[in-house]
Amino acid sequence: MLFIGTKIDLNKKLTTQSYWEDYYSDNHANKQHIINVCSFYDDFWEIFIDSKSSVGKTLIEIGGFPGRYLSYLASKFKVCPTCLDFNSDRQQIEKSFEVLEVNRYNIIQEDFTLYKPQKRYDYVFSNGFVEHFEEYNNILDLHNSYLNKKGRLMLMIPNMKGYIKYYKKLVDNENLKIHNLKCMSLSVFEDFAQRNNLKVVELTYFGGFPFSVHQKLNLIQKIIFKIHRLVFKFFLNKYVHKYPSKYFSSTIIAIFEKP
Repeated sequence: MLFIGTKIDLNKKLTTQSYWEDYYSDNHANKQHIINVCSFYDDFWEIFIDSKSSVGKTLIEIGGFPGRYLSYLASKFKVCPTCLDFNSDRQQIEKSFEVLEVNRYNIIQEDFTLYKPQKRYDYVFSNGFVEHFEEYNNILDLHNSYLNKKGRLMLMIPNMKGYIKYYKKLVDNENLKIHNLKCMSLSVFEDFAQRNNLKVVELTYFGGFPFSVHQKLNLIQKIIFKIHRLVFKFFLNKYVHKYPSKYFSSTIIAIFEKP
């Protein structure tokens, strides 16, 4: 287990601050877009946050920029949100809260690997964060240090193993390189729970096949992409959603509770 005060080697990050600032340089604070993206996970939000007692409870998102998940959850469950992210652009986060009519929030602009938490929270969340570090077990353990007793932690990471790995090697290899595939296994999260004495509430693969790409494609790559998009979007993804697996599902979702 990694204890607070232990320094993580910053050179072991697979991305940089400038990468994320460029990645989210456009304005993402569109109300309907936020709702469309976040409501896709409504079944899991209901497991994560107890709507009967959520009003006034505290929620922090690790790597929360540009704030769409935080603003959605704060609006839906009336929790008090905090965004922790080293991104220097506060305006997009603030705009996300504004369009969802969330007036009370906190923004911490710090590096998660160096920042020492000043308090603990009832709910802790991160999405697409853990897999960008070589020392992913240390990063997972740091999440636990933010969690109150009886609190809940929800982690979401992409799944790039199985058939997905070979597809991405062909058409999305640059994106594949900045993700640590070693953490993309349910056993990693089972070990994390045991290491930190957490109860596993939910642990599953979720979502359809991720055929989208993040790079320019040559002719052959375009053909590969279009075939996969056609086959999965219009035919196979209904089956993948119904029967999630490590071979084809896009996401790993884990929810834990602290005794």
